[in-house]
Amino acid sequence: MLSFGAVVALASTGDVTTNSGSSFWVNCTSDVAAAPTLYSSTPRTLLSGGSSLPFALSIVSPGGAELPSASPGVQLGLTRNGSNQMVTLYGKILATNFQSLLPGMYSRSITLTLEY
Repeated sequence: MLSFGAVVALASTGDVTTNSGSSFWVNCTSDVAAAPTLYSSTPRTLLSGGSSLPFALSIVSPGGAELPSASPGVQLGLTRNGSNQMVTLYGKILATNFQSLLPGMYSRSITLTLEY
């Protein structure tokens, strides 16, 4: 889950970032031959009624290299030892994108695809 929290457009002066914390775990065993990759083909826009707000996704850092929207995805660099390993997903909204929006609750469900 990514939550950008409450944003007051007139009072905001910078970009808004967030991360998924510890809610996203991947477990790979040694019999997985290929390095696991991740992508999301979900449109990168939050929606509220007829308004939309673009956002970016990354597994590196807020504003880091964009998570690909198609296969082959980005390699996760996981150790394939059968243990749970946390993958943090970062989100970023540029201040220039939200400063002129109508107030409201903006949301979107995203689907992540893990290939191995």
